[in-house]
Amino acid sequence: MKTLWRVVSLLSILALVLSACAAPAAAPEGQQPAAPAAAVGEKPVVGLVMKSLANEFFKIMEEGAVKYAEDRGDFELIPVGMNSETDIDTQINAVENFITQGVDMVVLAPADSVGLVPSVKKALDAGITVVNFDVKLDDKALAEAGLTDLLFVGPDNEEGAYLSGIALGQKLGKGGKVVIVEGNPGADNAKMRKAGFERAALESGLEVLESTTAHWETEEANTLMTNLITKYPEMQGVMAANDSMALGVVKAIDAAGLTGKIDVVGFDNIPAAQDLIKQGKMLATIDQFGPDMAKNAIEIGFRIKAGEDLKGWIKTPVQLVTAKELLAAAPAAAPAGKNGKPVVGLVMKSLANEFFKTMEEGAVKYANERGDFELVPVGMNSETDIDTQINAVENFITQDVDLICLAPADSVGLVAPAKKAMDAGITVVNFDVKLDDKALAEAGLTDLLFVGPDNEEGAYLAGAELGKKLGEGGKVVIIEGNPGADNAKMRKAGFERAAQEAKLNVLESTTAHWETEEANTLMTNLITKYPDLQGVMAANDSMALGVVKAIDAAGLTGKIDVVGFDNIPAALDLVKQGKMLATIDQFGPDMAKNCIETGFKMMNGEKLTGWIKTPVKLITAADLK
Repeated sequence: MKTLWRVVSLLSILALVLSACAAPAAAPEGQQPAAPAAAVGEKPVVGLVMKSLANEFFKIMEEGAVKYAEDRGDFELIPVGMNSETDIDTQINAVENFITQGVDMVVLAPADSVGLVPSVKKALDAGITVVNFDVKLDDKALAEAGLTDLLFVGPDNEEGAYLSGIALGQKLGKGGKVVIVEGNPGADNAKMRKAGFERAALESGLEVLESTTAHWETEEANTLMTNLITKYPEMQGVMAANDSMALGVVKAIDAAGLTGKIDVVGFDNIPAAQDLIKQGKMLATIDQFGPDMAKNAIEIGFRIKAGEDLKGWIKTPVQLVTAKELLAAAPAAAPAGKNGKPVVGLVMKSLANEFFKTMEEGAVKYANERGDFELVPVGMNSETDIDTQINAVENFITQDVDLICLAPADSVGLVAPAKKAMDAGITVVNFDVKLDDKALAEAGLTDLLFVGPDNEEGAYLAGAELGKKLGEGGKVVIIEGNPGADNAKMRKAGFERAAQEAKLNVLESTTAHWETEEANTLMTNLITKYPDLQGVMAANDSMALGVVKAIDAAGLTGKIDVVGFDNIPAALDLVKQGKMLATIDQFGPDMAKNCIETGFKMMNGEKLTGWIKTPVKLITAADLK
């Protein structure tokens, strides 16, 4: 009877209901999806409230959610979109209608971060599970409504816009003249993206001529940009807060005959923007993995309905997308080697570290599947065994390999061998750990390409999670990696930044050289030295394993929180058991593979320099259920 009542009742909002079919949304590359939470009770009804479906980003999001619902078959999905980005009343009415219909869950991407709060409170008061995703509801409005614990699932919009803005800053250089085209002033993500653009502009020394809104809309942005071109003939760049507006901006630039003279960055990674990037009409955009957003929010909603106490912010990844990344999507053909099939020397760090064992396995599998190049992987005996890496590069030079992919254990010590290899005509790609900028400059290698993650940002995410758990004044230690490695320095810097922002008390920062047993011994001593210790920031998961072992041996399991970095299987087990709080996924299985692919592009004539940034993602127990 209840099902029949719902069918009849839902006819009243049929005009708002949109259905679509598409290929299933994929998780970010390298990420294994968690097992889905079971739908609870009789077949539940989920109301999905999105923004304008004239925006391709939300159309793709809807398609992913509809396909997910069809594949599962254990819940009913009702997706609703707005007519335009400023049509707030449609969203409010949609939530109100879902309350009237007695749906089980509302998953909401608000167009106005304040205006939707009363409707959310009304839904919660009616016993409906609500998950806020994509755009965060306003903290002050939530507090006034008594909803401070409402969960948010979504990206760091400020960080994404910052990455996009930095790409523009690198292109234009200090003094570059830009405008910011903002989203809806009432939306939290519009505020955050504007803040990210402004931070990037400040750091890059850009001159912001004006910052104004086009309300997320293509045609409004087109008209706005047409006027801005007349107003600021000296303009060199545009920071558009979403790709829909970026499309309108590019259209105005083309119409003014200024194609190639004004650089544009956007946000959302919609297919139309990707096409413009490939054509050179846009410089960059930000991927926030839109096809997965609603799907993930629904999944989390089922976990809440099943009894999990989830609150705060479940942060989803953002990634800069430029022509480099889009060209990397199609595998580059292996070029002819010096003796026919090219030979690739892969120089990694210690294979006693599960992270590098997994990386090697991924690279070997990739080579076997392709079959058009020969792979020779080499690892060290330990993380401090720098001579083995130097000798490996020297041997590859003697063997006259075609490509060397190098993950250096020492960011200074491996510069000289890298230069020697390049002088011998071998293509060299630095990945995972960046070689030292000063040492590279002294060797005349300022253009050497680096392919790898933002280690500082990853460590910051892990450290911030620990800070959130411990609160102000929490007493922690930092277990550093090899002092000579760039990633060790960056991860230490990220941990320190997180500790400072969270107002943690860092008792000590010292190294265990990436090694499990050394970290175990070190932690045993630190427990004695600091009996009031509450948390540990370990710069890799191998050291985190040793730390947890020492905590267990001291009978302090559950009393000292630990975060790590690498997302190795052994660490994931500890996160599931509650013995580690979090780790950072830097998608290790793909690292060497991506390095090889990039090397082939260079061998085929592409001039690639600078930093191809790969993603990092915080992993907690909530992500593993």
